Amino acid sequence: MRTRERNLYRVLSLAVAVALWYMVGADRNPQVERTVSAELRARGLPAGLQVLRLPSRVEARVRGPRSAMVELGTNSLEAYVDLSEVTEPGEYRVPVRAQIPAPGVQVVSLEPDEVVVSVDAVARRQVPVEVDLQGSPLPGVVVGQPSVQPGRVAVQGPRSLVQQVQRAWVAVDVSGLRASLTQSLRVRVVDASGAELAGLAVQPQNVQVTVPVGEGTLTRTVPVVPTVTGQPPPGLSVALVEAAPSVVTVRGPQDLVVNLSVVLTEPVDVSAVEGEVRRRVRLRLPPRVRADEGSTVSVRVAVLPTPVSREFAVVVRLRGASPAVEVALQPSAVRVAVVGPKEAVERLRADQVEAYVTLTGQETGSLRLPVRLEVPEGVVVAWLDPAEVSVTVRRR
Repeated sequence: MRTRERNLYRVLSLAVAVALWYMVGADRNPQVERTVSAELRARGLPAGLQVLRLPSRVEARVRGPRSAMVELGTNSLEAYVDLSEVTEPGEYRVPVRAQIPAPGVQVVSLEPDEVVVSVDAVARRQVPVEVDLQGSPLPGVVVGQPSVQPGRVAVQGPRSLVQQVQRAWVAVDVSGLRASLTQSLRVRVVDASGAELAGLAVQPQNVQVTVPVGEGTLTRTVPVVPTVTGQPPPGLSVALVEAAPSVVTVRGPQDLVVNLSVVLTEPVDVSAVEGEVRRRVRLRLPPRVRADEGSTVSVRVAVLPTPVSREFAVVVRLRGASPAVEVALQPSAVRVAVVGPKEAVERLRADQVEAYVTLTGQETGSLRLPVRLEVPEGVVVAWLDPAEVSVTVRRR
């Protein structure tokens, strides 16, 4: 009997010890709750289908021992939706499922606990890659047609997204470019508005773009300006300098030709020239610039007696007036300067220079008429002051 009592006593003592151990452990490692955020993923979707829209994250309320909860990381919770029963494109309301591998930790609640998932058929298409050149190269540099390798990329994803693809392109900055350029660039896939489309797989993601650069050429037509050097003999002066052809078509590097407004010639020496001469002279062209007409032109130079000028006060005559009217001119005289060879100008008399106005069919009143001049052959009018006079017509 005493043996049985002793055994019962031992069992009760062990039970009390275990209970006390649990009580002490619970006090030291109590149950706690916390909220954990997790990325929501899709599982089990059959081949040929793809998720188009799915909420990105869910929040879970989890409970467990404090020691286990402390060790929970940001990636401890696995949240997912099971799409194994989906067989065709559409929208499906499905429950959110979650699991957490930490021992003793349980998921109490999920927010949201169900979501709407949009599923679309997978589509694939080939899209040519376009190159957008941005910026400006250095002056005189011409950017050629870019080449792309490969020239097309495969775009894959939900059919509704693939159908929105308007173009695939890469951007190349050619600012300050001096030489040909080769770069590996990421392909951007955009819709009709130019917005980049997310959720599509592009293969390959990068393409190799080569931008050829060369020296730019320019063609333009410019006048030829002959140049002379030296002083003509005493009493003579250069009366005429002209080139044949008078204009040429030049071509060459763009940065040189763009600022070329005229082409000068090698100078013609007039120190010993009397009368008219013709010389074949070279054009003074910048390096690497040529003229379609050749490198030389013909220059004609006329060295003639130096002209002199002389001024006269000349009374303005009236022509064409009717005898029935009386005409008054204001002023009645003008000053005229003539130019010509010294001998011709010196023997010219004032009465050989005629100034006049012509009045035809004029009623009474006032008007201004231009003054006309007549001078002997061999001299020309340099200037006239004034060029018009006031005319007053009255009846007699």
